[in-house]
Amino acid sequence: MVKDYLAEVKVNSEMNSASINLNSYTTSAALQGIIVGCLEKRSGHTFGPPGHRRCILFVDDLNMPYVDDYDTQSAIMLLTQVLSYGQVYDRERLDEKKTIVDLLFTACMNPKAGSFMINGRLQRRFTVATTYSPGIQVISGIYTKVLGRHVEAFGQQTQRCTEPIVNATAEVLASIQNSASFLPSAEKFHYQFNLKDISNIFQGLLSTHSAVFRDTAGPTRFLRVWLHECYRVFSDRLVMESDAKELQVMIEKAVAKCFVGVGAASNREELFAQPLCCTTFVSEASGERQYLPARDLPQIRAAVEAKLVAYNTEHATMNLVLFDDAVHHVCRICRITQNPCGSALLVGVGGSGKQSLARLASFINGQEVLTILVNQQYGLAELKLDLQTFYKKAAVKPATPQAFLLTDSQITDERFLVFINDMLSSANIPDLFAREEYDNIFSAIRNAAKFAGYADDRESLFQFFLDKVRSNLHLVLCHSPVGSTFRIRGRKFPALISCMVLDVFHAWPRDALVGVADRFLVQLGERNIPNEETLAAISHHAAEVHVSIYEANRRYLEEERRFNSTTPKAFLELIGFYVRMLTSKQASVELNVSRLERGLAIMRNVQEGVADLKQDLEVTLRQVDEKKVATEELIKQVTAAQQVATVEKEAARQEHGKCEALAAEAQRMKDQADQELVEALPAMEKAKAAVDCLDKTSITELKALGKPPRECIDVVAACGFLLKQEKRKLDWKGCQKMMQSPQQFIDDVKVFNAENIPEQVLANTEPLIAADFFNFESMKSKSLAAAYLTNWVVNIVTYNKIYTKVAPLMEKVKVAQATTDAAKLQLREVEKRVEAVEANCAQLDKQLSDATTEKERMERQAESCVQRLSTAERLVSGLADENERWATTVVDLRDLGLRLIGNCMLASAFVGYASPFSARLRQDLWQQVWTHDLKQRGIPMTHNIDPLAVLATDADVAGWMNEGLPADRVSVENASVVTCCSRWPLLVDPQQQGARWIKQRVGEELAVIQLSMPKWLERVVSCVQTGGQLLIEALADEIDAVLEPLLSRAVIQRGRGQGPMFLKLGPDEIEYDPKFQLYLQSKLPNPHFRPEVSAQCTVVNFIVTPEGLEEQVLAMVVNCEKPQLEEEKQTLVRRQNEYKVVLSRLEDELLSQLSAADPATILDNLPLIEGLEKTKQTSREISVQVVEAQKTEVEINHSRELYRPVAAEGSMLFFLINQLCIVQHMYQYSLDAFNTFLQKAIDRTQGAEDVSERTELLIASARLTVFRWVNRGLFEDHKLIFCTMLAFRLLALRQLQEEFVPSHFHFLLRGPSVPVLNENPLGDWLLNKSWAMVLKLVELEGFENFAQNMERDAPNRFRDWMAEPAPEESKLPLDWKTLDAKYFRKLLVIRCLRPDRMSIALARWIRQSLPSGKDYIDCDASLSFYKVLHSAYEDSTSNTPFFFILSPGADPVKEVEALGKVLIGLQANVNYHNVAMGQGQDEIAMQKLELASKEGHWVMLQNIHLMPTWCATLEKRLDAFAVENSSPYFRLFLSADPSPGIPIGLLERSIKLTNEPPQGLQANLRRSFALFNREEFDERDSKIKSILFALCHFHSLMLERKKFGALGYNMKYPFSNGDLRDSASVLYNYLEGSTAVKIPWEDLRYIFGEIMYGGHIVDDWDRRMCQKYLTYFMQDEILDEMELVPYADGQLSWKSPGPGTHEKYVEHIETMPAESPLFFGMHPNAEIDFRTKMCENIFGLLQMIQPKRSPGQAAEEQSPMAAAEDMCNEILDEVREVKYNVEEISSQLSEEERGPYQFVMMQECDCMNCLVQEMVRGLNELQQGFKGELTMSEHMEQLAEALSEQVLPIWWVKLGFPSTRPLRSWLANLKDRCAQLDDWSAEPIHIPKVVDVSKLFNPQSFLTAIKQVCCQSINLELDRLHVFTEVTKRLDPKMVDSLAREGAFVTGMYLEGARWDANANCLEDSRPKDMFTRLPVINCKAGLQQEKEDKNLYMCPTYCVPTRRPHFVFVAQLRTKQPAAKWTLAGVAIILDIGS
Repeated sequence: MVKDYLAEVKVNSEMNSASINLNSYTTSAALQGIIVGCLEKRSGHTFGPPGHRRCILFVDDLNMPYVDDYDTQSAIMLLTQVLSYGQVYDRERLDEKKTIVDLLFTACMNPKAGSFMINGRLQRRFTVATTYSPGIQVISGIYTKVLGRHVEAFGQQTQRCTEPIVNATAEVLASIQNSASFLPSAEKFHYQFNLKDISNIFQGLLSTHSAVFRDTAGPTRFLRVWLHECYRVFSDRLVMESDAKELQVMIEKAVAKCFVGVGAASNREELFAQPLCCTTFVSEASGERQYLPARDLPQIRAAVEAKLVAYNTEHATMNLVLFDDAVHHVCRICRITQNPCGSALLVGVGGSGKQSLARLASFINGQEVLTILVNQQYGLAELKLDLQTFYKKAAVKPATPQAFLLTDSQITDERFLVFINDMLSSANIPDLFAREEYDNIFSAIRNAAKFAGYADDRESLFQFFLDKVRSNLHLVLCHSPVGSTFRIRGRKFPALISCMVLDVFHAWPRDALVGVADRFLVQLGERNIPNEETLAAISHHAAEVHVSIYEANRRYLEEERRFNSTTPKAFLELIGFYVRMLTSKQASVELNVSRLERGLAIMRNVQEGVADLKQDLEVTLRQVDEKKVATEELIKQVTAAQQVATVEKEAARQEHGKCEALAAEAQRMKDQADQELVEALPAMEKAKAAVDCLDKTSITELKALGKPPRECIDVVAACGFLLKQEKRKLDWKGCQKMMQSPQQFIDDVKVFNAENIPEQVLANTEPLIAADFFNFESMKSKSLAAAYLTNWVVNIVTYNKIYTKVAPLMEKVKVAQATTDAAKLQLREVEKRVEAVEANCAQLDKQLSDATTEKERMERQAESCVQRLSTAERLVSGLADENERWATTVVDLRDLGLRLIGNCMLASAFVGYASPFSARLRQDLWQQVWTHDLKQRGIPMTHNIDPLAVLATDADVAGWMNEGLPADRVSVENASVVTCCSRWPLLVDPQQQGARWIKQRVGEELAVIQLSMPKWLERVVSCVQTGGQLLIEALADEIDAVLEPLLSRAVIQRGRGQGPMFLKLGPDEIEYDPKFQLYLQSKLPNPHFRPEVSAQCTVVNFIVTPEGLEEQVLAMVVNCEKPQLEEEKQTLVRRQNEYKVVLSRLEDELLSQLSAADPATILDNLPLIEGLEKTKQTSREISVQVVEAQKTEVEINHSRELYRPVAAEGSMLFFLINQLCIVQHMYQYSLDAFNTFLQKAIDRTQGAEDVSERTELLIASARLTVFRWVNRGLFEDHKLIFCTMLAFRLLALRQLQEEFVPSHFHFLLRGPSVPVLNENPLGDWLLNKSWAMVLKLVELEGFENFAQNMERDAPNRFRDWMAEPAPEESKLPLDWKTLDAKYFRKLLVIRCLRPDRMSIALARWIRQSLPSGKDYIDCDASLSFYKVLHSAYEDSTSNTPFFFILSPGADPVKEVEALGKVLIGLQANVNYHNVAMGQGQDEIAMQKLELASKEGHWVMLQNIHLMPTWCATLEKRLDAFAVENSSPYFRLFLSADPSPGIPIGLLERSIKLTNEPPQGLQANLRRSFALFNREEFDERDSKIKSILFALCHFHSLMLERKKFGALGYNMKYPFSNGDLRDSASVLYNYLEGSTAVKIPWEDLRYIFGEIMYGGHIVDDWDRRMCQKYLTYFMQDEILDEMELVPYADGQLSWKSPGPGTHEKYVEHIETMPAESPLFFGMHPNAEIDFRTKMCENIFGLLQMIQPKRSPGQAAEEQSPMAAAEDMCNEILDEVREVKYNVEEISSQLSEEERGPYQFVMMQECDCMNCLVQEMVRGLNELQQGFKGELTMSEHMEQLAEALSEQVLPIWWVKLGFPSTRPLRSWLANLKDRCAQLDDWSAEPIHIPKVVDVSKLFNPQSFLTAIKQVCCQSINLELDRLHVFTEVTKRLDPKMVDSLAREGAFVTGMYLEGARWDANANCLEDSRPKDMFTRLPVINCKAGLQQEKEDKNLYMCPTYCVPTRRPHFVFVAQLRTKQPAAKWTLAGVAIILDIGS
């Protein structure tokens, strides 16, 4: 409405407008910046809107700014200033004001969020108008016209539906608004239904097209669209199924009511048929996008799957399972973001698919997905830059639809949502762009704006820009509903709810899980799962597994305080992993069965073939004998033939010799001719080369010459002589004729016979050749062809000349050759005869050879038969065992193939879900839950199957152990998960055992990084690209967002599944190698990962287990004690593991070789048989070695087991100290540090021959060493707790003498009680709570008669025991005195009756029960902090910092410097650097560290808790120092207050020390006296010694007195050893060398009490107490034996020692009696309160540490919100009517009657009115919040929390009266106060006879009134008067029957620390156990102060409440017979309101 008005104003008047959206983070500075940004300077300091126009500033969500602690909203106050004064101050120059003119304001408030009250000063500046929700008639009038206009083009039937649709919509909205189920609450805070929802419904209807709805089914289809929009708008945000069902009923009723007579609605089944889903993208496949209901779900799924395939080809692959819910969510998101300005808020736990489905939906809508990359450096500035980019993309270029995808994990700064809130509400984010940037944007969009009809001015262009952004930029926010973050953000930033459409992703119901499982398991065929029933059972079991994890997560959090998240993605991984595992395992089984059967078949064939082999052998042997005879006959024939052949061969040899001689002569002659002919060959070759260079073209060119050169004619003529044998030289024509045919000419040249040239031709040619030009070089310039012919002629003639010389010789060669040939013919004849003879011989030889071969063959055959027979027998006998075993294995494997169905399901569930849990929870899950469910469903599985046996073989486990994996079961389970899981393994590994195993397993190929390293991303990229293995160590809870794509494996594959894969990592897209493997590790002991991380990774709990650690400690101990034995053990274990691996491999090889063999030839395959035998032999040998190794292992283990108790002790100690971090974050201890001290303990243990004795010594040494190491770093409050933890653990392990009874232990721990139904019979001396505990105690065995004995048998004796000051040392009455022998049982009684003595009783029990218990209770008590530090220094290294955990007053610097002077000759800024951390000191500290680590200096960094962010940097630098090997002399000292911001890694590596005064007076005195050096002390004067001892005692009293709380001190003071040290220095300076005999006590008292200790003291009463102590101790009596227990009256005595040696004083300290408040001058009652609280604190912490085994709270227990609502209603009923009309009371009084008392009464009425008004206002708002009428604000939640916890809300405390009461008691007190005010206001003239000052808001005002009345009566100045008190004898105020004659009677005062003796009318000591005593009525008067002090009066301070300061009232005067100093030291005070 406002915006429409502003648009109209702009058109119709000369006014501008602007909008501002306020939010929770809007400050006055931000608002001023926005306002000033809308203005421009006019003149001077005057500013106004641009163009001298007026401007209306619309402020939306005016009430949203945060209400600060002062109940103001700074932005609102600035607005008030602008409206009131029209001015603001320049924030950069505060002396300048800016005057603002022409600026008008209009504002809107959010009625359901923010502050519900607006400052009155601002509200009066506005005219307030209220807008109400429109009624049904108004809604009908608006939307009937809108919808009617839209359906004009539709059919008539559809048009008739218009009015019923509008009415039904209004009816549904009205039903929702009137239903209690749909009111907002803490869980349903987003249930905000209003007119906007109706608009959203009709927006969907207006998206329809008439063409689809004109047919007969059109009206029904249109109604289904309406139904769909109702479901989407109303139902998608519902969080409970019951709400959805109720909405369905409402819609059905509205349809039945409003669609009467509408035919389209007559068929209810068709109208409400499911699925009901309207989309535009389904219709896109068939043409135009139209919004209409889809036909059915398969049609939608097919369209979505097609889009998913298209998405995956263009983007990173998303392996989505599009089950029904997923498809519906995609359609819903598409519907939201395709609408203009549509933004989606997807609410669901991490891993439920929100982001993936949002990406797919955006792709379907054609929107580019925009995201931000949040890392550690990402902040507001970076978000602003990203938003600038997004805005430009949406509105400027490309100006297309964009989807901005944002997740809750990316909102690292809540201020991000300021931008998001503005973007959603108006798209106007103030200061997003600079003015210049806006100018560039406007230039770019100007044409588009004109085209759209916007004016060409700045404001219109800006509006066009915002409209385009809102239209095109769709925010999709994915948020988890877990915790309160979502609710708080929705409250602070209302646009998140009002401007976004919610889509709630519900947890998958069991049916959905079963459906998804069914869909996935379909791919398993009958070969995998034989029948449908089993398949269905598997689906249901998988759903059961997933659902069971919710309960496991709850137990994990409740029992072990650890978080685990389960997401739907885990279920998908489970099913996928199961399918892969089952398929793989069954295939493996089938392969093994096949191999075994093949091996068995071969064995059967071999066994059957043995008999046949024997028969074959007999036949073969007979054939061999026959062949031998035939062969011998052939040998004779061959011998005769060979003799004939020899004669013929000799004749042939002679002929061959003759022939060779002739041939040699012929050859000689031929060689001679050839030698001479060689000279002619080059010429011939040159001639040929010349001819080859000729071609047809060149000859043609030569022939074509008309007048050739003469030389050319001569050359051709020479050719004519040679070729044509011309008689005379040719002329050119003759030459041309000869070359008529160029080719023929060339051919003639080529075939020319150079050997036969006539002499005449040579003679004719000779003259031409002799010419000078007749050479190639000369002729080539004339003609190249002629040149080549020249070459030919010259070389041919040269060749002929040489050949002619050689011709005769060649003739002789021919003759010799002919003679040789004739000889050869003759030789050939001879050779033929020889050949015939040899052929005959050869034939005979062949026959002989064949016969011999046949004989040998037969012999070999016989031999082969024998060998085969032997081989068969070897094979059969050798594999007889395997044959039998394999036959059994085949049967088992066939059975296993079926049982794998259940086995693999169990193993898959284990991998998918069990690994984050502890061993006990894992076991419960798979043994109790999953296995039981598998059996119940009849799923085939192996009996007592262990998932570990499915996941890994013995050989696998053995291999892992050889790689360094601990041998305990949990570690083996973890390894099996790490090696099997399909998601990246994320190791929770604080002890780094998992990381060490992975490093050893992978070896050098593993890249190891931490995110703190420089350039770590480059190493990640390198590993991803090269397919390497990467370990990222030391991850925090939040993993850097840059790794998000890697964790989620957002891989893009190009090339339709065949191409390379890519991954976007950071700003770049890199290639992804599928071989890449990622391991993640967190050192945090208890990380809390986001659900998304759990969905992306398999979280593996690698935290060391007690069993695993015990084995490690055992190895360490044995290695120290018997190193050779441990080495043998390790070698043996390694060898046994290797044996397992080798045996497995050999078995596999044996089977593989046998099954791969050819059955037909196996007996001939000797290498195979020998290989099998070798394998079998090796296997036998290893089996023997295994047996021997097992025997040896038994012997070694027996020796090692002797040290098992030490290992068990070590494991117990580590897990004990590991629990301390629950008590205090600073108590962190690493396993490495623990092992270091354990090693020291072993090294320091004295030797012993007997092993059992040695073991006991080792246990004692380890226990005490570790205890001392840890104890030194604990606060005093926690040392007894640690001691008790140790004692309880040893008791539970039955290592103490007393019997451990679990029921007794749990009673002591929890202190349970029964509701006391009857009256407490011992109520006069026993608290009701104690009696209730006694009634519970009698339920325990052995205590059945205890209550009866107390109540009936000996109540007085029990009462006396209760009154004992130290009942823990006194025997109990009756037979219960025997409990002293069983002191643990006595603790139960003390827990019930005297809880205030429990801490002392516990310490006593520990001293008695624990071996050397005193060493634990008094650990380091006698050592000064310097000695403790010196001792700790011996345990330190350069890599081990000292960490001083600070407490008030502690300053370890002096001790560090003193130690440094002794050890390193410390010199400041030379070899010692002290840096006090603070702003800007981090760089200095780092410089000093760098220097010191190299040079070996000491560095002290103080108060590092002030820089928690830098502490992480420090930790990383220390890691680097450890790697770089710092100087061994380097030491780092750190100090910090306890702070959760200090990194755990820094604490774990440090030696922690506290410098707190020890608990107990004696311990403090020991520590104080230990400050002084023995030698120096002994040299002092005796007076100094005595005074110094007294000073130490005083110091101890001052330190220890603080434990009494307000009774001890009004404030806490940081007294420290420095005060004592400085006081001692003053003492030395005063007395040493002084000649005065008298000691200057007054000076000493002043210096000690006013300067040294008094310098700390602020409160006057505390200072007075300090002075009284010093007055008592600093006197001459201290020089001799003086009583050190002040004013004890003989109850306790301990005197100061006479002067002596240091040793004498130390011995005297040990004689101090048991500690008592009497030492402090206080009553024994003083310790009851603090010791009771100490007991509650001790057992509260011990309970917190104990693992919880019980299930969660009972379901019937009232929730906190329900309790708060009940309390709210109850209080409202009581206080709603409380109101005092002060004006009316005042009007009843005349001026004379209005005295001081009346003003006090009216002031009290005003105070009560203010308090009650605030109570009623807050409770009314809260009540409306519970009803859903208001959104729960932060203040309302705080109020509800306070009501549920029964504490006072903060504003009630601020406006109320001082009180320490719990809520119900406070309310009762409030009623009493109202009652007194009622009585007083009824008669305002008269004051009550007795005024109860404890029931006044301001009791001082009443006392002032007394003085005022006195002042008026005696005419004295007010400031000279004092109030005096006189205690009357009247105990009951009702005994007072008249007003006091002077002053006034008051009551309501209680004494603390003493009692009032009414008979003696003075102060006396309190009675035992009476903490407060009521004072009689007191008469308070006013008068002048007496000049002389009355020593019989105690000036008693009066306070409103027991906490005393700052609620001081006045000083009362109380009579005393004792010295007033006694009551001062006792802390006696009057308390007005002592509480309940």
